[in-house]
This record gives sequence, structure tokens and C-alpha cells, in this order.
Amino acid sequence: MERRLAFAWLGGYLEVYLDDGLTVEASNSTIVFKQREVEVSGLYYTYREYFLSRRRERKAVYVDLAFPLKGKSGETPQAIVLSNGDFSIGPFGLSYTVLDGVDYYLTVHSPPGFLYDHAVVSTRNVYLAMSGRRQVYLMDEGRVKRLILV
Repeated sequence: MERRLAFAWLGGYLEVYLDDGLTVEASNSTIVFKQREVEVSGLYYTYREYFLSRRRERKAVYVDLAFPLKGKSGETPQAIVLSNGDFSIGPFGLSYTVLDGVDYYLTVHSPPGFLYDHAVVSTRNVYLAMSGRRQVYLMDEGRVKRLILV
């Protein structure tokens, strides 16, 4: 049986499971974290890149969402995580944080060999931390946008 986790998120829940990569599914969008790409279906708006130091050793990539990422509703899973905590699913580590009155955050710690160190999903964007040498290319496939990392 495949392991699925559910986290409380804006009046519903986010569902996280392993498929072709680590899939984070909301009611209005799906984000898939793979080794060399991040795929956003639904709410993609744009992405931005910033170097974090003068020597350009580290890079931050923000994927902005057109609307807030809303939790799924309907049939509730057996267990929903309601408080802050650390979890694992396959080779991925997850950290769930709720800052009351501020936002919800799901940090995805990627396994070795991935081209980004970690990602943070919030209600308005997805943040990717990576080496400054990485190049980011956008592949537009209509409703699905892929950020290809090389």
C-alpha cells in the first residue's frame, strides 16, 4: 500500500504521495518534485531567480502562483497532520509548519542526487534552493508548466 500524508491547509488538506516523483496535491493545483524538474499544474503564474551571494554560489527560484493554493475538501483522509512536525515519505523528508495568522509551509527535503537542495511550498509560491551554477528553463505545455534544471 502506498503511503499518503495529508496536512491541514486553508480550510481543507494537502495530500502528499509518491508517484512519478513527490506529488503535492491541492484542490486547485498539483506540484510534482522530480530529480531534474518541478512540474506545476494549474495555478502557475511566473518564476523568478535570485543569487543569494555576491559570488553567485547559491540561487533561489520562486514559482509564483496565480491564486492561493487551497486545501482539498470532500472525503477526509484517515489522518490529517494538524500541528508542526517532521515526516518522511520514501527518500523525501517533509517539514510541516503553520504560523498562525501568517501562512502554511511544507518544506520538501530532496534526496541526494536531486538538482535542488530543498523546496518550500506556501499558499502563494514555491521556493527552490539550489547551487548558483544551475540553469532553469521553462517548458510550457498548456496547463502544465515544467521548470527544467540543468
